[in-house]
Amino acid sequence: VSYHFEMSFFEVYNEKIHDLLVCKGENGQRKQPSWLELGNKQRATAATGMNDKSSRSHSVFTLVMTQTK
Repeated sequence: VSYHFEMSFFEVYNEKIHDLLVCKGENGQRKQPSWLELGNKQRATAATGMNDKSSRSHSVFTLVMTQTK
Protein backbone atom coordinates (compact mmCIF):
# COMPACT_ATOMS: atom_id res chain seq x y z
CA VAL A 1 0.00 0.00 0.00
CA SER A 2 1.28 3.45 -0.85
CA TYR A 3 -0.06 6.88 -0.01
CA HIS A 4 0.29 10.15 -1.88
CA PHE A 5 -0.66 13.51 -0.35
CA GLU A 6 -1.31 16.79 -2.15
CA MET A 7 -1.83 20.01 -0.24
CA SER A 8 -2.64 23.58 -1.21
CA PHE A 9 -3.33 26.71 0.84
CA PHE A 10 -4.17 29.96 -0.89
CA GLU A 11 -5.99 33.21 -0.27
CA VAL A 12 -8.14 35.46 -2.40
CA TYR A 13 -7.37 39.10 -1.61
CA ASN A 14 -8.18 42.16 -3.74
CA GLU A 15 -9.33 39.87 -6.56
CA LYS A 16 -5.90 38.15 -6.70
CA ILE A 17 -4.91 34.62 -5.68
CA HIS A 18 -1.81 34.14 -3.50
CA ASP A 19 -0.16 30.79 -2.72
CA LEU A 20 0.36 30.84 1.06
CA LEU A 21 2.81 27.91 1.07
CA VAL A 22 5.44 29.75 -0.96
CA CYS A 23 7.81 31.88 1.07
CA LYS A 24 9.61 34.64 -0.80
CA GLY A 25 13.27 34.51 0.15
CA GLU A 26 16.26 36.42 -1.11
CA ASN A 27 16.73 33.98 -4.00
CA GLY A 28 13.13 34.11 -5.26
CA GLN A 29 10.36 31.74 -4.27
CA ARG A 30 10.84 28.38 -2.58
CA LYS A 31 8.61 25.87 -0.75
CA GLN A 32 8.68 25.78 3.03
CA PRO A 33 7.62 22.87 5.30
CA SER A 34 5.74 25.04 7.88
CA TRP A 35 2.32 24.31 6.32
CA LEU A 36 -0.60 25.95 8.17
CA GLU A 37 1.59 28.11 10.41
CA LEU A 38 3.43 29.54 7.41
CA GLY A 39 0.20 30.08 5.47
CA ASN A 40 -1.57 31.81 8.34
CA LYS A 41 1.39 34.14 8.92
CA GLN A 42 1.27 35.24 5.27
CA ARG A 43 -2.45 36.07 5.14
CA ALA A 44 -3.45 39.69 4.59
CA THR A 45 -4.55 41.34 7.86
CA ALA A 46 -5.31 44.87 9.04
CA ALA A 47 -6.68 46.61 12.12
CA THR A 48 -10.36 47.41 12.50
CA GLY A 49 -12.29 49.22 15.22
CA MET A 50 -13.11 45.94 17.00
CA ASN A 51 -10.18 43.70 16.06
CA ASP A 52 -6.51 44.69 15.74
CA LYS A 53 -5.68 41.72 13.46
CA SER A 54 -8.70 41.19 11.24
CA SER A 55 -8.35 38.97 8.17
CA ARG A 56 -8.75 40.78 4.87
CA SER A 57 -8.97 37.69 2.67
CA HIS A 58 -10.72 34.38 2.14
CA SER A 59 -8.47 31.34 2.39
CA VAL A 60 -8.84 27.76 1.13
CA PHE A 61 -6.87 24.81 2.51
CA THR A 62 -7.07 21.53 0.56
CA LEU A 63 -5.59 18.14 1.44
CA VAL A 64 -6.02 15.19 -0.95
CA MET A 65 -4.89 11.70 0.03
CA THR A 66 -4.63 8.94 -2.58
CA GLN A 67 -4.20 5.32 -1.45
CA THR A 68 -2.85 2.79 -3.96
CA LYS A 69 -2.76 -0.96 -3.36
